[in-house]
Amino acid sequence: MERERLLGFWDDVNERTAIQLVAPAGFGKTTALLQWRRRWLEHGAIVAWVGCDDEDDPARFVAALSRAVRSASGRLVPGSPRSGIAALTDLLSEIAQRGAQTVIVIDEAERLPHATVRTCVQYLLLNAPANLSVAIGSRMALPLRVAELAAKGNLATLSGDDLRLRYEESLSILEKSLGPKLTLDERALLHETTEGWPIGLQLAIAMAEHDADPGAAVRSLSARRGHIQDYFVESLLSRLPASTVALLTRVAILDDINPELCELVSGQADGAAQLQQIIGETPIVVVGEDTEWIRLHPLARDFLLGRFEQLSRQEQAELHARVSHWYARHERYHEAARHALAAGDEAQAQAFASRSLWTLGTQGQIAEAREWLERIPAAMLARDSGLKLGAAFVLAATDRNAEALTIAQEVIDDPATSNESRVEALRVAAVAMIYADHLGLIPELMARWLPLLSEHAEPLYAVSSLNAQAMAALHAGTTRTLRGLLDQAAHHGETGSLRMAAGLSRMLRAMGQLWDGEPEQAAATLRQAVAQSELESGRRSMIASLQASVLAAALLRVGRPGEALPLLANRLDVIEQWGSPDNILLAYQTLARSALVEGDERRALQVLEEMDALAERRHLPRLRIHSLADRIRIYAAHNARETITALTSALDQAVGEMQRAELRPLLQECQLAAAIAKADAALARHAVDDAEFLLDVGDALAKSLRRHGDMRSIMVLRSVVAWKRGHETARPLLKEAIHLATAAGDAWLLVHAHPLALDMAKDWEAGVVAEPRRTRAVKLAAAPRPVLERPLLVRNGVLTSKESEVLGLLARGLSNKAIARILDVSGETVKWHLKNLFQKLSATTRKHAVDRARLLGLLQEG
Repeated sequence: MERERLLGFWDDVNERTAIQLVAPAGFGKTTALLQWRRRWLEHGAIVAWVGCDDEDDPARFVAALSRAVRSASGRLVPGSPRSGIAALTDLLSEIAQRGAQTVIVIDEAERLPHATVRTCVQYLLLNAPANLSVAIGSRMALPLRVAELAAKGNLATLSGDDLRLRYEESLSILEKSLGPKLTLDERALLHETTEGWPIGLQLAIAMAEHDADPGAAVRSLSARRGHIQDYFVESLLSRLPASTVALLTRVAILDDINPELCELVSGQADGAAQLQQIIGETPIVVVGEDTEWIRLHPLARDFLLGRFEQLSRQEQAELHARVSHWYARHERYHEAARHALAAGDEAQAQAFASRSLWTLGTQGQIAEAREWLERIPAAMLARDSGLKLGAAFVLAATDRNAEALTIAQEVIDDPATSNESRVEALRVAAVAMIYADHLGLIPELMARWLPLLSEHAEPLYAVSSLNAQAMAALHAGTTRTLRGLLDQAAHHGETGSLRMAAGLSRMLRAMGQLWDGEPEQAAATLRQAVAQSELESGRRSMIASLQASVLAAALLRVGRPGEALPLLANRLDVIEQWGSPDNILLAYQTLARSALVEGDERRALQVLEEMDALAERRHLPRLRIHSLADRIRIYAAHNARETITALTSALDQAVGEMQRAELRPLLQECQLAAAIAKADAALARHAVDDAEFLLDVGDALAKSLRRHGDMRSIMVLRSVVAWKRGHETARPLLKEAIHLATAAGDAWLLVHAHPLALDMAKDWEAGVVAEPRRTRAVKLAAAPRPVLERPLLVRNGVLTSKESEVLGLLARGLSNKAIARILDVSGETVKWHLKNLFQKLSATTRKHAVDRARLLGLLQEG
């Protein structure tokens, strides 16, 4: 694979005197040098290649260098009769006299003896003529004096981080290697597991492509077997001293390692020094953002943990206990609890866990906090009000938010509660209300919360209250108020305990920009924020995943679906578990709309149906309303009247639920979504008067809420109404909508719009000078839209409803695994339904069952 990023680096530095590639084994240094060699040759340079080993003393190295240069230049005459530095001087003189650009590639330079590096390589760099470049590939930085070269701009360096595969590069490699054998989620998982280590990804691909189920192989990827185990044993550990292997085996139990912990666990006084020595030589150890702390690469750690588990149970327990006490002394109770549990001390683990809940919740580590919550005895929670509040905070950002609100309300209403505890309880209640979509309760809560904040020095509570008010302002359509609140929050900073809250503030700002119909601004707000959250907390962390849900929606709307989908890969489960209703809605709408862009309406409908099911489980009628509205708009394109009638009835019922006091702040935006969907349906059945009335209602709602994106969508539909009436205003209305969308960077406007609007847009586009962003919007919308070809299940008394569903999916050629995923049942349940189907249809194979069903009229193509 030619990596565009590395070739771009070559374009910038190919004439510099010294170019260093310094990275551990398996990072593709030699591959990059080979690709660069080809580029140099294409540009007419003479390229000499020297591979090094530990026997290359100065004389031998210079002799090899001379032969390589003369061979590359085609001059097979004897070299200088002198040796060592004198011969090297003659060679440099010869290169200078020839005048042609010459490149010397020195690969595996870490194997050179120290004397050769300090004399020959150093001399080569300091005395290189203007037409000579030296490219050096090495596992570690060589002890060279290069400050003068750097100062003059004659030095370029690529590190392991530069050579590490980026997310999009891993996805591209996996697409080329395994194609449709892996889902996008599985490709993302593989990138996360290998952390962009090229040889790690290559070994994982080798394992997956020989497995009958590559997806399962990726999900169960382990460095304890197969090619990856062989690589660690043969290429890495076999080269290390036994004491270092023993050290690595024991520190594998640590998520992060510092010198003190390293020596504590290994029992070796020079343990930290040993780790430092191998950092540059192997990919086993990775330096963190704080250079005092390092960690093991996930695959290396998995392999080493396999060796750790071969130690005696007594030694394992002793090491875990030792680490647990160290973390407890440093008040890192989450880690202390995990190691206490691994040491077999359940009671101590529970005690430490109880002290970690609040910190974990504040840092956004809700999954870890909830895990511990399941282990803490109910009696311990009942007798400790502080612990109970910590538990409530963990539950507030989940589907158990009602339980959290009850606990918080008890603390708030208790006259004996201190103001400090009441402020904590009010924060818990605010989170629970937001996650339940009960924004109607926020004003009363704020009336009790705000007067107490002046007494509380911790800025986290101030920022949390500002975020809660910003969420309420967002759904009231007062985005100017939202920006003011978030500006106040920003003044408190974003470090320490504020990191999570500050990340949510930035996400809310981008949500406001999406609300205003400014997707380009939203994307600009979150691009760097998502990258930073991934770096600090991990790609699947709560904050990175929630920010990604908003960024993906923004990128889709600016016409970049290819960038939007990878952002959500292997994250949807995190967004579902720990995201607010807004995060969930944006993620599902992005998935559905991306499917529409690709012309896959069946997939779009499936995603929207899944969102509907989630809305029912979580009691979130707003999500159901958007699912129904989006499905109505899809079916309206095919004038599927019976289906639209059923969906519209369900939509009206769901909108009625929003009249409840706690949901009422969300009523208008739900009425707006319903009005636009029903207007689309009215146009499909040629009920122009009905469509016009609904669009007037929708326009008033959109203006009241300042939903500029929806205002533009309504303008497009009004142009269709005008066209159907034969009014001259049709084209000006459409032009205005497209101009407004173009100015905002919104390429989504015409995607899945009414076919007449798209036809008018294409006619207009053909007659005007193309403007890039507008052209992108029209092209995106013009993707082919195949007629729905869903197997139509005939109602019958022969099959149960679930058997009918399985039969329909069987007719689409889906595997048991895919059917199980779509129906959210186990593989065994699918097998049971298939067995019943085969019996009832007198069929012996899957194809036979589908053919028999069609013959019997139980399944038709529609």
